Amino acid sequence: MKAARDSVAAAELEANSKIREIYVGVPGEFVHVSTGEAEVQLEAPGEITEENINRVQDAAAEALKIAELGGYVMHRSPAWFTVDDGKKTMMPLGAHGEKIRAAVSFVVADPQFVEDVKELLGAMGITILGFLSPSLGESLLLLSLEERDRIALLIDVGYLNTEISVVEGDAITYHAMLPMGGGQITAEICEELRIPMRAAEQIKRSYVFNPDEFDQDAYSEVYDERGERLSFPRDYVQRPVEKSVDELSDMIDLTLKNDAANFLGPRSQVFLTGGGIALMRGGREYLAAKIGRPVKVPVAKSAKMNSPVYASALGLVDLIFDSIEQQGPKECGGIKKLKGWFK
Repeated sequence: MKAARDSVAAAELEANSKIREIYVGVPGEFVHVSTGEAEVQLEAPGEITEENINRVQDAAAEALKIAELGGYVMHRSPAWFTVDDGKKTMMPLGAHGEKIRAAVSFVVADPQFVEDVKELLGAMGITILGFLSPSLGESLLLLSLEERDRIALLIDVGYLNTEISVVEGDAITYHAMLPMGGGQITAEICEELRIPMRAAEQIKRSYVFNPDEFDQDAYSEVYDERGERLSFPRDYVQRPVEKSVDELSDMIDLTLKNDAANFLGPRSQVFLTGGGIALMRGGREYLAAKIGRPVKVPVAKSAKMNSPVYASALGLVDLIFDSIEQQGPKECGGIKKLKGWFK
């Protein structure tokens, strides 16, 4: 309760406004993704309508028994549609045919998480306007439609965990959480070098995976809690850093080969985001070598917050804007101003 109150108080101070309504981003640990296919026959051959599109997505929900899962369905998203066994498309509206088929993803929040948050914010007098998935938001924000059409794999290495999403069309078709992130790399440095976590984090951020002749002989220098300078040869730092990243890379590789590969296509690309290793020099290349696939770091289309650190938050904000705009034809001046700030 105290952490929530402190967070709201900090946001109110920053916004210079009282918070009465809120959208909640549900962490990946409390999210379940179900994907299924369904097909419906039109009553008579003709033009595909919005009603037909909704019917086939409802049919996918029934096939997956989504109503029986007991969770909170945050998003229903299509991965693709086909009309009369034609090519996959994201725009079936207006096409002519006798039947429509779709692959649909349902992003569901854990019901206990939803109830706990409702109780917590209700006690603070704050109304929840909706629960949204930052995982889906960052996928749609960072990856172009062309990249998603080829089916993309997004790896978000955060501080405490790593999130893996397969993205096709407007949907996450596969989702997994790995219990390891950048924080474990920092903790390994902290333990190995016997230095404070703050100093270990500084060393982690400055580490170079692919050093040149100058970096090879460089020392990592930080200051301890007493202000005294500490200096470590590269070899001392390399052991804990690469040990941790190797472990994380193995977990990612295993998930890719055993589970995610079934959802990928021949032209699928791998993307890396999050503040765990994407900001470390050579981190992308090191991960690519470990998993045996090229890896790219996508950049959010924001001049002010385009760092991988903010990818998840920006994705959530993007979903919130979409949600607000869908509620009515008019957009208030405050939302326009906010959208401009994030551009």
